[in-house]
Amino acid sequence: MTTLSTPAHVVWPGVTGGERLVRNFLFLATFLLTWFTVSPFPDLSEPESLAAGTGGDFLGQAAMVLLTAALAGFVLIKRSALVPRIVTLPLLLVLAAFAVSATHSAYPDVGMRRLVLGIFIIFQSSVLLLLPYGREHFARLLTVGAVIVLAACYFGVAFMPQLSIHQATDVAEPALAGDWRGFFTHKNGAGAAMAVLIFIGIYIYRTWNRFAGIGIAVFAAIFLHFTHSKSPLNLLPVVLLFSYLLQRLRNPLPALVLILVVPLTLNLLSVGSVMFGPIHNLVEHLLPDPTFTGRNVIWSFALDHVAQRPLFGFGFESFWGMPNLVAEWNYLESWGYRASDAHNGYLNLAVTTGLVGLVLALWWLVAQPFADYWRVRVLRPDRALTTLFLQIWLFTLCLGSFESVFFAGGSAPWSMMVMAVVGLRFQTLARSFE
Repeated sequence: MTTLSTPAHVVWPGVTGGERLVRNFLFLATFLLTWFTVSPFPDLSEPESLAAGTGGDFLGQAAMVLLTAALAGFVLIKRSALVPRIVTLPLLLVLAAFAVSATHSAYPDVGMRRLVLGIFIIFQSSVLLLLPYGREHFARLLTVGAVIVLAACYFGVAFMPQLSIHQATDVAEPALAGDWRGFFTHKNGAGAAMAVLIFIGIYIYRTWNRFAGIGIAVFAAIFLHFTHSKSPLNLLPVVLLFSYLLQRLRNPLPALVLILVVPLTLNLLSVGSVMFGPIHNLVEHLLPDPTFTGRNVIWSFALDHVAQRPLFGFGFESFWGMPNLVAEWNYLESWGYRASDAHNGYLNLAVTTGLVGLVLALWWLVAQPFADYWRVRVLRPDRALTTLFLQIWLFTLCLGSFESVFFAGGSAPWSMMVMAVVGLRFQTLARSFE
């Protein structure tokens, strides 16, 4: 069985021009919808940006359904043998646990609708890997997508700064004025996306065109700098270093320790600072802002609610921002009532899907990819492709310590992480050619 790591002349000796056009269109449509969504450049000065609600975005839902249907049709015709490989036991159990949490929430219709959309995202991000007919084609398509994303971000900063740079008139966070966000909703989302583009640039440099790879990485790094997004800026060099070291370890135990040490340490210092007095004291001495820009209040609020419903939580994607939660807030209460999420991916899963959902999600997001990565090492892998998946995977695991990135609809880093997780699985199914 073959994967995109195999050269094009081995995998697709008879690809027609029409089929190539279809593949290109579906890949770029999926990639760009993932990054841009249907509502880029949101106006954060509008009061509606803070409004609570349970309604869905009709245009976004329609685009998701149509694109998923097109991808499903293509895959059933061309790559049906690989489709079942996406659905592993951990993923099935994760989705089952999420469904249970959604049906037992205060808004079961919202939870189930968002779970279906979440499944669409997983499917789309997985099929993205089945559309290229070789590693060079994959690199070319990524180059086109990355250039469009960067061009749109820089165009926005230059010609639509009120919609691309945080302003003092922003309703939610006027203190962020001056930070670049491009067409994204928040500078943190933009910063995380730029870090992913740097990894993509490195891959393009190694597999297809050095000039294009360097250009993408440099322009993404410049934009990342002006977002002033602390987590991506600090995590980027760590992930680059660790991904280099991991590929030189010969024993799986030190490799697993190296993978887990950063997210575990970050979670211990962040969420642990509101759980344990000694860690709180340590953080106060080490960091200039021991509140992590006010996240500690949200973490305490989330931990209290995890204790109230520990097994299946308050419902998949149907807790934060819901009318019943927002309505309970007053000036004497924690502002966690008005938070958009837990600002920690692991804690966010615990409060929305319970400890059952969290443990199963970690099985799919941590244990399975690590097992697949270690299995790939003995199969003479495409090192550049494996490194791309490894870097995106590690970065998102670490980013989850400060951002609720896991299973987040409309999040480019999440969609790329799914691609990485599934990509490592696909690589275990085929002999790679270098």
